[in-house]
Order: sequence, then structure tokens, then C-alpha cells
Amino acid sequence: GAGGTAPNQALGAEHSQPFHAYVMGIPGLKIGTAASPDAAYGLTKSMIRDNGPCFLFAPVKMMKESKGTVDLGKCMPLNKAALLHEASQQTVDRGHAVTVLTYLHGVKESLASIEAIQEEGFDIDLIELRSLKPLDMDTIATSLARTNKLCILDESTKSGGVGATISAQVSEELFDLLDAPVKRLCMDDAPVPYASSMEKAVVKRGEDLVQGVFDLCTGE
Repeated sequence: GAGGTAPNQALGAEHSQPFHAYVMGIPGLKIGTAASPDAAYGLTKSMIRDNGPCFLFAPVKMMKESKGTVDLGKCMPLNKAALLHEASQQTVDRGHAVTVLTYLHGVKESLASIEAIQEEGFDIDLIELRSLKPLDMDTIATSLARTNKLCILDESTKSGGVGATISAQVSEELFDLLDAPVKRLCMDDAPVPYASSMEKAVVKRGEDLVQGVFDLCTGE
């Protein structure tokens, strides 16, 4: 849709319903996401050169504001996530660091929330999921070995969404690295309302991530 599931768009269900999970269910696809010009270019270039079918999600609303230089000769791997921010060792040692997985509009929301999270005495390893399928479990495992806590800021719905798939895979393969249940900040199982005040209750934002990190680190 025109706005995807970006927060505060007031575009109603017709233009805001997520369909990430629909595509995730198609066997054989490599599925990528790009929240920056360099990622969009690098992933697209790799997908053109790939021998199999690929699908790239891009945040329409962010295309109007995202700027940056692009290396025209660079291809990006189709199976790797990107660590955008690393929690300080001090917060890791205190048990006040959380691994955050997100993609598309969630990247912008998470980056804007880091300062507020740090003001509360916490920090995050922020990982952009540039590959939804296959999932880069190595990068996730490396981060979880430091933080032992996982929060997923997800654009798709709670039932059958991207976050549900990731949570299940992490619980199956990396359970011993978790000190707390995975926290999923997902869109509610409801059509996205038109009114901004109602949309706020359905689509998760950076402020929800700040609260989620606080809850994980304090055991609430």
C-alpha cells in the first residue's frame, strides 16, 4: 500500500495492511528488505544476478526522506543482516542490553529511540533484517550471546506474522541464549484504522520499543 505499516499515516486499512507474511509463505523465495538507498541498490543488484526468484520489500514513505550515497559497484549479500548500533559493554555487563530485530519503517523508529533508551540506562544491539528468508541466525546468535534478551519490532500482524516466524526459529535454535521470553512488538490482529488516534493503538512505534526494552531489562 501507499504507506505500508509506517506509523502515523492515517491511510486506513486499504493502504496500510501488511502482506509480508503472505510472501514469506511462498516456498523458494529469497526475501529481502531495504530501509536505506544503499541497501535497496545493493540488494536489488544481487537479486538481479541471482539464479533464483527474489522479492524485495521497500518502505514507500521512507523513500521520500531517505538520502545517502550509493556505491554503484557494490552488491550486498542476500542472506545477511546488518548491525546498525551496538550496545555498550557497560550495559551488557549490567544486564541492561537488549537485541532488537527490525526492518523497514522499524529501522527508522528504532534509530530514533536509541537516545531515549540510553537515557533510561539501557542500550540495544540494533539489527536490521535485510534478509527475512533466509534468516541470518549467525548475526542474531552473536548478539544474543552478549545480551541474552530479544525484542522484535515488527510491521506485520501478531498472528502468523514475520515476528512470529522469527520468534519460533530463535526459540528452537537459540533457546539457551535467552534469559527471558522473546518480546514481540507487532501490529494488532485488526485492520489498520484511519484515525491517527486509533492507528496508534494498532501499529507499534519507537515509544513501544522504549517500553519493551525497559520491561525486558527490569523483568516486568
